[in-house]
Amino acid sequence: MPDQLSLDSGAPVLTEEQKAVWNCIRDCRGKGAEILGTEISSRTGIDYDRVRAVIGNLRRHKKKLIGSSARGYFVPVTKEELHEYFASMRRRGITILWTVSQQAGISLEEIFHQGKLELKQEEKCA
Repeated sequence: MPDQLSLDSGAPVLTEEQKAVWNCIRDCRGKGAEILGTEISSRTGIDYDRVRAVIGNLRRHKKKLIGSSARGYFVPVTKEELHEYFASMRRRGITILWTVSQQAGISLEEIFHQGKLELKQEEKCA
């Protein structure tokens, strides 16, 4: 499994807020070492809802591998944890896209295509 540090090479610089949140999570290596979002909020002084948004941003835009369980956030360290992380993220994404396709009355493939176009547009603006 790739080491988290090797994935960081060439990664964009973190904001102070992102650094604060990442510093709370980065040493929570593996299931059993999780940290609750409320604890991150307490340590950093960042509102809990904002902590969750920052974690989403770290995952999406900074390529940080941040797993989660009922016990909090952690860095996946085993192949099994990494597999569970990717499977969980895929399920979440597919479930959301499927729901939108059902509500909009268009195919899952069309929803996915629209999402890809929107992401490309966001990347251009960032």
